[in-house]
Amino acid sequence: MAFIAVVTGGSGFVGTEVVKQLLEKGYTVRATVRSTSNKQKVAHLTALGDALPGKLELHEADLLKEGSFDAAVKGVHFVFHTASPFFRTVEDGQRDLVDPAVKGTKNVLSAVAKSLDTVKRVVLTSSFAAVVKSRKGPTNGKTYSEEDWNVESSVDDEPYRYSKVAAERVAWDMAKEHGFHLCVINPSFVLGPVISSRTDATSIDVFKAFIENRDDSGIIPWIIDIRDIGRAHVRAAEVPTAQGRFLVSNPMTVSSKVANKALSKAFPNYTFPPGKDEPPKVVIDNSKVLKELGMQLHPVEETFVDMARTLIALGIAKPVKE
Repeated sequence: MAFIAVVTGGSGFVGTEVVKQLLEKGYTVRATVRSTSNKQKVAHLTALGDALPGKLELHEADLLKEGSFDAAVKGVHFVFHTASPFFRTVEDGQRDLVDPAVKGTKNVLSAVAKSLDTVKRVVLTSSFAAVVKSRKGPTNGKTYSEEDWNVESSVDDEPYRYSKVAAERVAWDMAKEHGFHLCVINPSFVLGPVISSRTDATSIDVFKAFIENRDDSGIIPWIIDIRDIGRAHVRAAEVPTAQGRFLVSNPMTVSSKVANKALSKAFPNYTFPPGKDEPPKVVIDNSKVLKELGMQLHPVEETFVDMARTLIALGIAKPVKE
């Protein structure tokens, strides 16, 4: 049976990887984007559709418009909701982060509620931001797991983190209300090889600055490879026993010094920020995703190098010669 899936935010960093992996498996993929007329922003998706065995369809949808996702979701088997804003600095946390995240989730899942005759499972992209507690730390005092919830953030204090908590809470409430099967992926800071030449993803902007020897402060110590995030989404949909939240991350913190060493070895003719040499600590329990989804994660050094190679090859990042 050829499955049909919708991927919201299909042109984004995570969305594109999910689209790619589904097309590789022969799915018919309906990727929602803000505008199908902006050929530059969807060119990489069109190229994937031409190159891979599955079938790609592009659908316009707006997170803030009620009913916007109804047509795309109608008749599909799986819904992957990856669309959500990620900005480190905003003027208005409610308007710029919380409203799009929460209202977008409600609109997508309202479309699911109208298509329960075909939808087998929904996979929501949340974040480690909905898990981490900067002040209190993990509930067990040692490592974060799927049992942890961020109860510290608010629209005025860490609005991005709050937006992820609020959107995920809404998703669980709607799954219970309408009776659909929901799995949630909670990734840490996502890095790895890029497919699109777009530069508006926060993680791409952060790593571009590192490659160009401008800044090493943006690399968050909790890291996961984009390829592993894509795979986690697909397996959360396909593995019959998969349920609940999945905290997808390398278990140990990674310092920017590790990035320096990996890139300096791979690109000896370029100069990178020295990085901060901080000892690694085990902060995340990722045993659930390894066991229940059968995942093996990419080494962080491979993530750094592969991301750098693609950013340089696409002309997004211009490294500095020694």
